[in-house]
Amino acid sequence: MILELYIKNFILIEEATLRFGEGLNIITGETGSGKSILLNAISLCLGDRWDKTYARDKGMNTIVETTFFMEDKRLRGLLSEEFGIECMEDGMIIVSRELTCDGKSISKINGRNIKLGRLKNIVGMIIDIHSQHETYDMFDKEKYLYYLDQYGKKQIDPCKAEYANIYSKYREIREQIRSLSGDRDEKQIQREIDLLQFQIDEIEQAELENCNIDEMEREIDKLRNMKSIEKTIMNCYSTLYSSNFNACDFISQVNKDLQDIACFDSKLENFQSSIEGVYHTIVEISREIRLYSDSMSFDDMRLEQLEDSLSAINNLKRKYGNTIEEILKYKSDISKSLDEILNRDNLIEDLMRQKDEIESVLKKAATKLSESRRAVAQKFEQKIKNEVRSLNNNYAEFKIELNRKPEYENSGIDDIMFMVSFNLGEEILPLNKVASGGEISRFMLALKNVITEFETVGTLIFDEIDTGISGITAQVVGGKLREISKKKQIICITHLPQIAVNSDCHFKIQKTIMDKRVQTSISKLSEEGKVNEIARLMGGLNITQTTIKSAKEILNMARNN
Repeated sequence: MILELYIKNFILIEEATLRFGEGLNIITGETGSGKSILLNAISLCLGDRWDKTYARDKGMNTIVETTFFMEDKRLRGLLSEEFGIECMEDGMIIVSRELTCDGKSISKINGRNIKLGRLKNIVGMIIDIHSQHETYDMFDKEKYLYYLDQYGKKQIDPCKAEYANIYSKYREIREQIRSLSGDRDEKQIQREIDLLQFQIDEIEQAELENCNIDEMEREIDKLRNMKSIEKTIMNCYSTLYSSNFNACDFISQVNKDLQDIACFDSKLENFQSSIEGVYHTIVEISREIRLYSDSMSFDDMRLEQLEDSLSAINNLKRKYGNTIEEILKYKSDISKSLDEILNRDNLIEDLMRQKDEIESVLKKAATKLSESRRAVAQKFEQKIKNEVRSLNNNYAEFKIELNRKPEYENSGIDDIMFMVSFNLGEEILPLNKVASGGEISRFMLALKNVITEFETVGTLIFDEIDTGISGITAQVVGGKLREISKKKQIICITHLPQIAVNSDCHFKIQKTIMDKRVQTSISKLSEEGKVNEIARLMGGLNITQTTIKSAKEILNMARNN
């Protein structure tokens, strides 16, 4: 539900804060006082785009901020799983929209920037706005099936899951057939074959299966530095063994000197033994260095071969993948594609056989799903018809027409239409062809009362719900709004007293002139203020003791119903 709406520098509103309550929140005011401004502000928090004319003072930022309380744990889970949005500790979400004075738009949820498309998807799960224009948009055929499936969820969902599983396999096979038998001529197919074969050959020539790039790079580096290595290794050999003043001679002399005195002390004997070990080690190392030096040779052809191979691998990386593993996987994939093209006739024939087999299974699942919907549709029809008739339309008829689609689709094979008749003796026709503004408003209200049980939205906003109605019908609609408000928070903009008397919270919007400039102010009415506003709605400017008394009477009647 919406806890608070904050508006600053927005159209005729300088600054305002509305704190909505649970149940039915009514907004009234004179025609042109700015009731639609609130709807525009809330719509911005639902993801509508800014209009630069919304800024009251062009030199200031314009801000609209809505605070939501998420009581439904299921909805909290959906927001977390699907959008990564976590509620605050107290279950609140704050959506803010800001238009800077230089024309930049900023959108945030809980202080974090968010793209407009994501914002629209997220808040669309929390709020539902209905004006007469948007009501027409709501009754499209794509949503009819959703309403029916949700109403009969327990009966329909198992059939939907079974159908969806089979349809997924069917669609995959169909896409494979379409891909293999596309509108490509033989020359185009041959060009594709040539390209794939060239790529496979190019990768195979590099013999990547046994390649170790690190070892290749080390060997190249060694070959490029062969002269330096050879010079250094010979210097080491000379220092250790072959020069006139070499390490072996010095250590040999030390060893001999220690041998002469080792008999005088065991420690000297240990020293001599250790030095003798060092001498033999250096002699052995010197011999190995000499052998290593003798085996060294600079191989121009080997260096060129390695450099060419590494260059070829880097070239393959630029084309087919960042690593050898990725290149080999790419080769495997295109080899499979090449096989499919070369054997496409056989593959198509095999896939067509699979398609025929799975289509017979799919047909049974689709029929089962359709039958479950037809069974639920009868109950849904009666439920909606009773709701519409309860809104002072005793002759209303409602039917759900289910026809078979020509093709299998994600949702099944059912083409659905809502059929209605609002007057005695009239032919039952599709909803959008027979409903007037008042009738469609009542039908929408009846539908919302039925589907509100399974919708995730916690707040319903109605604008122009009273279009084309008055008298008893208005009184009945007001009662229905109050009934729905026991399950969902409702915000309703109205000009009818029969609806306004049902409010739990009542807000009045009015225009005032301050500093020679018009501005809109919003106030939450006290009990006395509510009586006076109901009296104004009943009698216009001429508020008398009689209208005050009448206002109190219909308020008491609404509370006692």
